[in-house]
Formats: sequence, structure tokens, C-alpha cells
Amino acid sequence: MKSFFNRFHNQFLSRWVVLLMDVFIVTFAFMLSTVIRFNFELDYIDPALFKYHLVLVVAVKMVFFVILRTHAGIVRHTNLLDARNIVNASLLSVVTLFLLGSLGRGEVSVLDIPHSILVIDLFVSVFAMLGSRVLVKDIFRSLSLNWKPRKKVVIYGAGRLGIATKNALSGNLGTPYKVLFFVDDNPQKKGMSIEGINVYDRLQAKQVIQEAGFKDVELIFAIQSITTAQKNEITEEFMSLGMALRIVPPVEQWINGQLNASQIADVSIEDLLERPAISIRNDEVRSFLHKKRIMVTGAAGSIGSEIARQVIGFRPQELILVDQAESPLYDLESELVRLGICEGNDCLKIEVENITSRGSMRKVFARYRPEVVFHAAAYKHVPLMENNPNKALEVNVFGTRLMADLSVEFGVGRFVFISTDKAVNPTNVMGASKRLAEMYVQSLNTVKGVKTRFITTRFGNVLGSNGSVIPLFKRQIAAGGPVTVTHPEIIRYFMTIPEACQLVLEAGTMGEGGEIFVFDMGVPVKIIDLAHKMIRLSGKEPYTQIPISFTGLRPGEKLYEELLSDEESTLPTHHPKIMVARMKPSVYYEVKQEMDRVSATLSGMSQEEVVQFLKFMVPEYISKNSPYEKLDHVEL
Repeated sequence: MKSFFNRFHNQFLSRWVVLLMDVFIVTFAFMLSTVIRFNFELDYIDPALFKYHLVLVVAVKMVFFVILRTHAGIVRHTNLLDARNIVNASLLSVVTLFLLGSLGRGEVSVLDIPHSILVIDLFVSVFAMLGSRVLVKDIFRSLSLNWKPRKKVVIYGAGRLGIATKNALSGNLGTPYKVLFFVDDNPQKKGMSIEGINVYDRLQAKQVIQEAGFKDVELIFAIQSITTAQKNEITEEFMSLGMALRIVPPVEQWINGQLNASQIADVSIEDLLERPAISIRNDEVRSFLHKKRIMVTGAAGSIGSEIARQVIGFRPQELILVDQAESPLYDLESELVRLGICEGNDCLKIEVENITSRGSMRKVFARYRPEVVFHAAAYKHVPLMENNPNKALEVNVFGTRLMADLSVEFGVGRFVFISTDKAVNPTNVMGASKRLAEMYVQSLNTVKGVKTRFITTRFGNVLGSNGSVIPLFKRQIAAGGPVTVTHPEIIRYFMTIPEACQLVLEAGTMGEGGEIFVFDMGVPVKIIDLAHKMIRLSGKEPYTQIPISFTGLRPGEKLYEELLSDEESTLPTHHPKIMVARMKPSVYYEVKQEMDRVSATLSGMSQEEVVQFLKFMVPEYISKNSPYEKLDHVEL
């Protein structure tokens, strides 16, 4: 029987079978209603007349059933709309039978059915049809729950959100769930039972799980008013029991005001970032971006695409997205179009271009005349740029220089350059190239007659960005390990992509030109601790179920990143998370002269020659764990 159900449970009854079932129901209902009307005294019923009445009632009801398609719904998924159709069809049938009866009033007629029988029949037939559907739905649900493996879950939060979560899980037949109990910190709810499910506090919950020996249990956060610190504390307690963690989305993200079980997502490492949420002054950012022509380079990347998402919400006149990566740029365009913010999508402009192409980019600037440029295009992967320093110089330095020069040429109001903490005391080619780009951009503000305000933003790693450690760890955990960490002591600053981009917009708003804005990245995180937490979030145990291996520092990698060099200090701004690095800008003509000297011969330069040039331009660039260490003391 179980195998039969598992084989056929996804197949639906034909609508004609449902209609035939309704024929039997209304036939029986009319017979029962007639008997009830005459107090079960069959002698009062005229069989010859009754058969015509029966045929008439069934025929009229079938007509309205077909018109209103009461048989078209899937019985196991019967809802209020189906019930409304049944009631409407029954009411219309009764009204029609009343009208037909009035035609034959005054004499014995097959059309004249006693009104009392029709009224009784209305209630009996509606009750029977709805009851049959509810019965089928309940039987199917019971079979689904009993003959399918059920996931065991514990719901953290016994309030309205927790009850809504329990109901959403109970109604999900695709993947049946069994709610073991609620967990709630409110002492008044301890020991209570909600809809037949017990409520425990944290200590009781852990004891129950340990004593019962439950395996593969999920903990679902169904509580919104909880701090990140509290969430981390709870996470640590229950992850130690081998539980996977999931979280209910905010109410405003529910579909049509209803929570669907498929919306309950895994708790991500971003949810556990130990930092209060960052807020920005939307009014000032809106005045900065609204009805402006905004260009974003590197728009297909993780930072550029998030900047685009946030900028479009402020309704710019035009949003020009530039990237050479065609497919992800198309995906971003499709996503933004679906938002429906641009009327007729006229404000969204897509340009598949390489930022190092002077002729192409000049045409783009001439075509759109942007007022604000967010320059996020760059090569950012440290090991790859260590092996390809020519490309790092070409894109990160000369590409940035071209974008900055074109911004001056075409009168861009503000140019916001996205830099990195790896530009501080760089130990690798990527960081040195970004530092040289910073120097050039900042020096432009000292040039007389330049009206463009050049603003640099500098921050550390962003969680979940393309090529970052988070997606890598996720893939490794999904594959069963090993999770690879370069060094047990390596630490990094982290913030989420939306946080970083919010601060970029805020810095772009407040910048007067020439500043290097540094973001408060919070407390640095040990990568090994990050790996442990991500493994436990998946419901596994580090080392025992998911191995961890140490691969050694990669070329150019250092144990910790800095947001300021030894020669820099910071000044506060009106935003507590944004500071200005105090540093003397480079002399524009000196930087330009050296870059001009190299630009003409870059294609023919060796890797060592490129690195030597970077070390000359950025004296604090000292290679680490790299073959370029031999060049640290070589004079150019």
C-alpha cells in the first residue's frame, strides 16, 4: 500500500471523475432532503413525480457546476475559492428551480418542486460536497504525513510568528514536517501547550533533544525581535547538538501575506555578523542620486551589482551599467527590469565594454554624459594578480586612470572609486595596483580647473562576494569537505555586500573631493572560526564530519589586513561608521609622468618590470610569501 501511494500520490483525479462524484452527491442529497421534508414518511412521496424532480434538480445543478467549473479544482488542494464556487453554483441552481417552478404553479407539474425541499436540499448538498472534498483532502494529508519521511523541526519562538511557521510547515505536503516543540525564553510560556505542541525554555529543549537522541533536527528561528548577539548565543548552544539552523523571513517578504514553507531559508553567516545594522541618511542620498545620470562600472560584479540595486531605488534619470561580462550583466538587467522602477525601462542603459578601451569608453561618456560615476571595475583576486601583474596594472591602474580622466573631460560631478584594505601597506600586486590607483585619483583633486570631486572608499572583505571565502566554504561543505583554510591564525575584516554599498553611497554623498573614506569594519574574524561556524550551520561537526585542512598562505597573502597605514590617521564624519583617512595627496604631475612612461611599453614589460614599477610608485609595497620578494631592495 505504501509503495502504491508513493507511486501515485502526485497524480490528480480527472475533473470528469470529480463531476461524476458531484452527480452522486447531489442525487443522494435531493433524495435525503425529500425524505426529511416528509419526516421520513415515504407514503407522502409520489414516485412518478419524484423521478422527474430528481432529474430536473440534477440537470440544473450540473449546468451550473460546469459553468462555474466547480469540478476543475484539485480536490486535495481545496480552498475557499473552491468552496465559494460550490456555494454560488448551488444558490443559482435553487433560484433557477424556483423560477421554473413558478411556470407550472397551480397544477401538478414536473417543474414545480416544493420550496421547502429545495431549501433543505441546498444545505444538504452544499454540506455534502464541501464535506467530501475536506474528507478527501484530510485523508490524502494523513497518508502523505504517515507514508513519507518527516523532517523533525524545533521552532524557536512561540509567538504569532512561531504559530504561523508551525501552520506553514503542517500544510506543506511536498516535504512533511514534524514539529517536536516550541522554544521560548518567556518564562510565562514555559510548560504551556500551543495547538498541542509543548513549549520549553532553552535548557529544557536541549535536555529533551539529548535524552531523546533526536537526529537530523532543524531549529527554525521564528522570532524577529532578537539581537545579533542573542542569535549568536542561541546558535552556538544548538549547533553544539548537531542541529541545522534555518530562519523565517520578515513578514513583509511573505507571499500574499502568507508564509510558505519554501521561504524558510538556511541561517547564513551574514545573519550572524556581530555588528548592529548600518543605517544611512536616505534623504541626503536621494538628493544626491535622484534624477541624476549615474554610471556604475564593474556593474556585473558583486559590489557593482549591489550598488546598481540600491541606486535604482532612488530613481535616477539614467542608470548606465558598464561591464565586459555579458551573461551576469544580462542577469542583472533582467533583475532590475522586474522591479518595474524605470518607466518603460527607459532609465536603464546597458553597455558591454572594457574600461581599458579608450575609444569605446569615450563614446559611452559622450553618449550619456554621466553626472556621478561609481567605479567598481577591477581585478581583485590576489593569487591571480600575483601571476598576472601586467593585467593588474592595465585594469586596476590604467583602467581607473582612463575612467577618471574621462570624468574630468565630460564634466562628471562626482567620481567614487571603490578601493580595498589591501591597498594599505600592500604585500601583493593587487593591493599595490589599487594603492597606485588611489594615488592618481586623489591627486586629480589638486589640479587647478578640475571640477570633478574624486572620492575614494576603502573597506575590507565583503561576505558572499564573488570569489570570497564564504561561497568557497559553502561549496566545500556541500561536497563533504575538506574545507581549506590557508593558515590557522589568519584574520579578516568582514561586512555584508549591502552594508558596504550603503556606506559607499553615503561616502559619495558627503565627499567634498580628495578624501579616502575608511569604513568601520567591526571586529576582525578568524577565518578558522568562520569555517567552524559555517560547518555547524550546515548541521555538521568540524573535523569529525567535515575535515579542515590548512594549505599555507598564498603568494602575496598576509595574516591580517589593515585599514590604515602607519602614516595615516583618521578624522570622524557625521556617520559613526565612516572615517576620513588623513594623508597627504600625491603630486598629480609626478604620478602622471611616471604612468605615462610605463603606459606606452606595458604590453612588452616582463612581470618583474611591472612589479618593480609598482614598488617604485608605492614604496610601502613589500612582497610577502611571493617570488617578488627579491625585488624589494632593487632600485628602479
